[in-house]
Amino acid sequence: MGMSMSDAKWWLGSAVVIGVLLYVLQHDFSGLRAPDVPFAGSVVPLPAPACSPVGGPCTVTDAQGRSLQLELAGDVRPLRPIDLSLRLPDAALPKSGAANVDFIMVGMDMGLNRYTLTRHAEGSYRAKVILPVCSIGRSDWVAKVSVVVGDEMWTADFPFTAESSSIHDD
Repeated sequence: MGMSMSDAKWWLGSAVVIGVLLYVLQHDFSGLRAPDVPFAGSVVPLPAPACSPVGGPCTVTDAQGRSLQLELAGDVRPLRPIDLSLRLPDAALPKSGAANVDFIMVGMDMGLNRYTLTRHAEGSYRAKVILPVCSIGRSDWVAKVSVVVGDEMWTADFPFTAESSSIHDD
């Protein structure tokens, strides 16, 4: 009994797939990715806020007049779209560049929750963000904001509490 033509094609196809997988597993393709570009200026942490950005603007200002105002609007709970707005002082707008926000829980690995904010014509930065669900039900978050202004990166941590949510909420 010989091998049929369809059996031979199957074996040949399987051998090719295995060969490609072995090639991919044995080679490092990380060099094809664009390298991370570190920020070359100075990082300026702003003081902790005495307010929450949920439902209204929360502003932090340092002694030199650097200021960030963050607002989270809408249904601020996990798995819901939240409107995020960031404002800078008018004098900083001509020098402002990239802005990001990372959502973290202190002492809990919630994965990467980074959003790049889009600058709008009137000068605010905005994004629609979605918080993940914490498996143990925590709802205490920190929005870690960073924005490049000239040769500085202004950063601020805005703690807030999201509404509780369950997977069965509508």
